[in-house]
Amino acid sequence: MILGEAIKHYNVPRFKLVISKCFQFVDEDKGPIDPATLTSNDSPRVNRVGLSRKHILDAVDQSVERLGTYIADPQDGSGKVRYIGASSMAAWGFQILQNVAHQNGWHKFISMQGLYSLLRREEERNESLLQLHWRRWNRYSRAEVSLPKLLFRGEDQNTHRALVDRVEEFAQRKGVEMAQIAESWLIAKGCMPICGLESEERIDQAVGAVQVKLSDEEMKYLEKLYVPKVSFPF
Repeated sequence: MILGEAIKHYNVPRFKLVISKCFQFVDEDKGPIDPATLTSNDSPRVNRVGLSRKHILDAVDQSVERLGTYIADPQDGSGKVRYIGASSMAAWGFQILQNVAHQNGWHKFISMQGLYSLLRREEERNESLLQLHWRRWNRYSRAEVSLPKLLFRGEDQNTHRALVDRVEEFAQRKGVEMAQIAESWLIAKGCMPICGLESEERIDQAVGAVQVKLSDEEMKYLEKLYVPKVSFPF
């Protein structure tokens, strides 16, 4: 809704925009969303979750209606979607899907949405193998790199704590929020962070991150403590 209103208010020409949308529930008429039903496709959310054709097309219709636009970028023949993207999979599995699409004359994926942050950099292995547009989700690693005193758990807790301390150090030095340091790092890596812009405050935060600049030395300082992990979710 915020994006749609902004497009109208500033009279932004549609051809200048690339709008990418994920799809999930069409609405919440059946009550609050239960995380346990995220992968369930039976009553009361039949055809409202998962990868069924009906659910995907319904989600597209509702999204286009909310945005007030006709075409959503990143599939079907209706003209509402031009491209498709994938999310969080191994490079070899993704290439199988691309090969199948090529053999059948279908649309191929043009982007990959992957788990990537200062605390989770395993997607760099995939990026070296796939020539795609990359978008990043979980940029704050469940808020670990955006909150200074969060309780850390697990075998990586000491490394994570030390790394987040460096994020906090830079945030204080530059007079910005820790979240903006995390986003600035992603931008410097050539990534497009996926931001939850559900409020004006979050929009201002994301826009402000674009103004935060990290030098090569600062980038190395932030990355130095990283310890490789088991890839997620594969």
